[in-house]
Amino acid sequence: MHIEGAERIAEAVAKYDVDRFVHVSSYNADKHSKAEFYRTKGVAEEVVRSIFPETTIVRPAPCFGYEDRLLNYLATIKTAITSNHMQQRFWPVHAIDVGMALEAMMADDHTAGQTYELYGPTNYSMAEIAELVDKEIIQERKHYNIPPSILKPAAGLLNKALWWTITSKEEVEREFIDQKIDSAAKTFKDLGIEPAELEGLTYEYLVSSE
Repeated sequence: MHIEGAERIAEAVAKYDVDRFVHVSSYNADKHSKAEFYRTKGVAEEVVRSIFPETTIVRPAPCFGYEDRLLNYLATIKTAITSNHMQQRFWPVHAIDVGMALEAMMADDHTAGQTYELYGPTNYSMAEIAELVDKEIIQERKHYNIPPSILKPAAGLLNKALWWTITSKEEVEREFIDQKIDSAAKTFKDLGIEPAELEGLTYEYLVSSE
């Protein structure tokens, strides 16, 4: 999906001479990554650029906002099992800021052919964000660490035994990869946008999910 899906869209863009094409990729997109998710995202970036060189590539960090898969996910029991003591680090970004950035790109032809890394102002570990979430929901979620050598093969069995999805081999792999910022890429600053801080918005988004 990451590669062939993006390729088909880029081919249609080129065929019908569409003025602008913004390809939303992912943070850590890298064709040499150990994680298949990041690896296929990296390959897709090269594919769309080879077909439509004017493609604007956007790499958002993990997003927080309404019905997100970060704050609201950490507020559930689905994160009970981890494999890296929740020590993976990244710069969470406000989904609304990403939306504003995409809107700005579409209105500015100078963003064509550019690559943007969109990330928040503060670097957190997943454990630090979980602590912020626990304070807001007034609960202390338990997190049990299982070594990857055990959790990877067990992930499929756990998902079959439980009614909710725990994790996957691929997600376990990504727990050990911190977010890396491409210093050559443009950022929010180049769009005149000041990204919001996660800590000031945790209450708003967790209350809305109740």
